[in-house]
Formats: sequence, structure tokens, C-alpha cells
Amino acid sequence: MPEMKYSIEARAYDIVGLAAHNFWVLRDEKGNVLGQLHGLATTADNRIKPIGTIGDKLKFYHFGSRAILLGLKLGGNLNFIKAGQKSKPVFSGSPDEVLRRWDHAVKALPYLNSLNIPYTPLGVVGLAHINSNTAYTLLGKLMGIAEHNFSGCWQPGCRNIDKILSSAQLESMTYSQDLPDIDRA
Repeated sequence: MPEMKYSIEARAYDIVGLAAHNFWVLRDEKGNVLGQLHGLATTADNRIKPIGTIGDKLKFYHFGSRAILLGLKLGGNLNFIKAGQKSKPVFSGSPDEVLRRWDHAVKALPYLNSLNIPYTPLGVVGLAHINSNTAYTLLGKLMGIAEHNFSGCWQPGCRNIDKILSSAQLESMTYSQDLPDIDRA
């Protein structure tokens, strides 16, 4: 009997053919979507916006059946997966191995959201872009997975995780097979 494999894939949500909102998807052995991890522009009253403006925050979200199973109901159960999106499986393994990485990043969401990170207006205005792609890179690093950069679309903000966490914080929060999970709240 073949070994069951779960996977984590990178996806790019197209923004008018010019840019992309990158995010993570968790799939089971049959390819069913179990979860999505996002960083999204969010208003002071916790409404998710397609594009952030002055005063909005970058908030981290977990959507899908895995989020519901873990009791997280952050922002409802939204779906950003669309037919024809660019995607790339970046990690696969046993269900236990994949879920340990995924859940490690999920456990960091409350801490990351407590930081009240300003979202760069329109995702690109300013010297240091802090937007959904910054969250994508950061969440990948927390899972111990390198982000995939999609060709043919602009992905601002991917390189600015040092504006959210110091290198020491990032190192202490990054998934390691050798260390037990650590809650960061």
C-alpha cells in the first residue's frame, strides 16, 4: 500500500494581471484543500480588504477545514483558490510531518496578529513594503519552507520580513524537527 502524502503548496492570486497575492495551501493525499494561510489588509474593525490603505494592519489568517478543526474562526472561512492560478507544491510528506509544519505556523498567528503590523498603503507605497507577500514569506520561513517566487507577476513585499521579526525572533520561531513546538503567545 502506498504511503499517504500530504502537501503544502504556494499559490499566487492574480491582481489585475500585474501583481500577485501569494499564499499557502494545505492539501491531503487526494488533493483536497484542508487549509489556506494568508496575510491580508485588515481595518481597525477587523474587516478584510482587497487592498490596504492608511491605517490598515497586516493580519494573518487561517481558512479551511483545518482551521475549523483547530477552533480558529479568524475572519470566517474564505477561499482564495481560483481555477488557473499559478501554484507550486513545495513540500510533501507523511500527514504527521506536513501537519506539524503547518500547525507550527498556525500557532504563531495570534502572536503575529498581536504585533499590529501596519499594512503598506496599496501594498507598495513607501520604502519598505509590508503586505500579504511579506506574510507569505514569513509563514513559509516559520514552516521551514522556502517561498516560491512566481515568474511573470510582480510580488512586492516578499523580502521585508525583518520589518516584522528580528532575525533572532525568526530563528527561535522557525520550525525544527529537533525541537518541540513552542507557543508564542
